[in-house]
Amino acid sequence: MVKLKAEAMKKVKILAILFTIFLIGCFASARSSKPRLDPDGFRGIMWGTEISTLKDLEKVKQDKSSDSDLVWYIRKEDILAIGEAKLENIFYSFWLGNFESVWIDFKGEDNFEAIKKELVEQFGKPLSSEGIMKKMGERTGRELSPTERAGIFYAWWGKNTEMWLSFSEDLHKGTLTINSVKIREERKDYKKQKKK
Repeated sequence: MVKLKAEAMKKVKILAILFTIFLIGCFASARSSKPRLDPDGFRGIMWGTEISTLKDLEKVKQDKSSDSDLVWYIRKEDILAIGEAKLENIFYSFWLGNFESVWIDFKGEDNFEAIKKELVEQFGKPLSSEGIMKKMGERTGRELSPTERAGIFYAWWGKNTEMWLSFSEDLHKGTLTINSVKIREERKDYKKQKKK
């Protein structure tokens, strides 16, 4: 009886090790999925460009509770489209006066599919997490974050740029965010230094 339990435990340990190796492989291969193209900005504005050098942007009124180091703008003559997709708005974010990200809102599943198609054509196969975020919330027993409630979620990670495409099937709305990797890291370091 003791011998059978020892053999069963040995099999369980082997299965656990194999499963762990499988999971590590999944996450490692997902993280290495880099876009074919790795943009260094958006619509002709390079990451890190100082706001003072741009004349076609208008400052957006911001909530007083928002990060004062981060200022949002819209472009006066911006084309509110990506490929065949119609966009609601495009916000350009400047951190400490330097271009660091774009926030794009859209409505409808047709626009979501058109944006996804355009991004896949330009940047290759994305990382996807349909259902994974929801399962994480169920396991932890906590309320889902807005990202976790997104419903459909795709990401492209490059050396210079990260792109996140999400769509809420419940709200029929979506968001595409495009960030500078370098400035994201600088912001993290800055916040750490500020806390000291």
